[in-house]
Amino acid sequence: MKILAVLPENMLNQSVHHMMEAARMYGKNKFGASFFLDTAMQVFWTIDQPDYDLIHIHWIEALFDWKIASLQDIERLGNRLKTLRQQGKKIVITRHNSIPHRRGVNDTLLYETGFKYADAVFHMGKFSEKEYQQWYGTKKWSKKQTHHFAPIILFDKLPNTISKKVARQKLGLKPSNFVFMVLGSIRNYKERNLLEQMAKEINKREEILCVAQWPFYGRHLGLRQFRQLKMRLKYPMHHFWAARTIEDKDMQVYLNASDVLISPRVNSLNSGLVALGFSFARTVLGPSIGNINDILLKTGNATYHPENHISLREALNKAKILAKSGKGEENLKFAQKEWSWEKVGQLHVEAYEKIYRRSVPPPHQNVGGR
Repeated sequence: MKILAVLPENMLNQSVHHMMEAARMYGKNKFGASFFLDTAMQVFWTIDQPDYDLIHIHWIEALFDWKIASLQDIERLGNRLKTLRQQGKKIVITRHNSIPHRRGVNDTLLYETGFKYADAVFHMGKFSEKEYQQWYGTKKWSKKQTHHFAPIILFDKLPNTISKKVARQKLGLKPSNFVFMVLGSIRNYKERNLLEQMAKEINKREEILCVAQWPFYGRHLGLRQFRQLKMRLKYPMHHFWAARTIEDKDMQVYLNASDVLISPRVNSLNSGLVALGFSFARTVLGPSIGNINDILLKTGNATYHPENHISLREALNKAKILAKSGKGEENLKFAQKEWSWEKVGQLHVEAYEKIYRRSVPPPHQNVGGR
């Protein structure tokens, strides 16, 4: 069984590459030399008949280098997927997002075109499958698809060697501070408004909100610096650091300095910040949406409704109580059991085997209806 995982090679976040490495390791242990898993992007387009049995696409938009897809691009994608299926390749897509975060004008059609030619779909939680069926379940082409589950992987390859004391010294935080930390990009104005609301709610002595990558927009450095000064004056208790790349080796500084890690999403299906917080034994606070809500409820962490300020206030207080009662260590134990490399690799490989061996109708019978 030969598998091509269609992934950009130089991604800053390597978690999905780690998922595929876990699958490669498990497959080799189970099947030996008869199992092969490669990760590449350009092979999808450049080789007319790639020598793979199964092609696993992670982000459909990555096939166009994350750029906005035109109608011609989408037609090209549909033709390529149709040809691959006619060659006998099985097409698998992981549903990382409902639709791309950028919300391009053709993105809904882009995703539907990709899924239309899929033999199977991977989900990272039950909510994802339920939403998928609501969106596509009435389509003729969806009837023969199979659905499989594999969660995000434990972040145990990131450095984690410094203490809370040292981490706080590096960030200029006091040992007595209770720190709510936000990592990851801030994607839109709704997330910015949400974090400003959090800053207003976190107003008790020694409580601090730290936003590691705040987008100070502006074409000129002077304008960005002016906006940074305004934020410092507006929220003198808190830290809104300017957005920049945080290297893997430095992630431990922000995580180990925190008491609670916050996922500031307002309309996402999944959030890698949940797994990141769990992997560093942190209490996690996230939105009551998508697969994020399912995980946080299952593990007893706090959730907030993105548009309900009362909900937000209550969630912040609950997260603080949980952090002081050892919830972070419970989260780590959960992640080590449920998101281990062994388990994530096994779930992928067992699904690949089922998809590979499953007989499906020819493409013209399986994908025609709208």
